[in-house]
Amino acid sequence: MATALHIAEATAKTHLLRIFNKLDVDDRTRAVVLAMERGPL
Repeated sequence: MATALHIAEATAKTHLLRIFNKLDVDDRTRAVVLAMERGPL
């Protein structure tokens, strides 16, 4: 993901952690489940 966005891996991880924090989840799996439950915007 970081390579595709032309950013450092650490930056990508920081962005993911901030998204998880906003969604109040601990990992990618829970974030995906939450997104599936909420449906499209």
